[in-house]
Amino acid sequence: MEASPRGYELDGYTIDGSTIRFALLELDARGASHSSVELVFRDVEGYFFRRNAAADVTLAVEEQQLRSFLADNEAHFAREARWGWPRFWQGSAEHTADWLATRGRRIWTVSASYGLSGWIVAANAAYQNTKASGAVDLSTSLADWRPGAPARR
Repeated sequence: MEASPRGYELDGYTIDGSTIRFALLELDARGASHSSVELVFRDVEGYFFRRNAAADVTLAVEEQQLRSFLADNEAHFAREARWGWPRFWQGSAEHTADWLATRGRRIWTVSASYGLSGWIVAANAAYQNTKASGAVDLSTSLADWRPGAPARR
């Protein structure tokens, strides 16, 4: 599993159209807020969040292989598609993977300590320091992000 940002606490999330934002707070040794960061998913094609027992991680975000994720969940998606969800479902894991890939979509799983877990299908994810300008492009991995790090290409 890839590392997620350490020392950050999930403060909440918002969903606005095709954008999902996770608000993160960096806490100092006394537990006071030091800085704030957003993890932003753009061009969201679909998502699913569920409440579960509290996890032991503050926030874990991991990009998954699109084809294997869809294949692992094909029966569930096919069953739910009878009611029109997920909207991106194209009848089979293979057709859906091809369709999403041509649209430049990827998938991430998310788990947060206050009992939220699920997945997001989106075009990209980026951390943005909300107190300083600029965003860090996370086009392949969330593993090495740190505040103030130069953008990776």
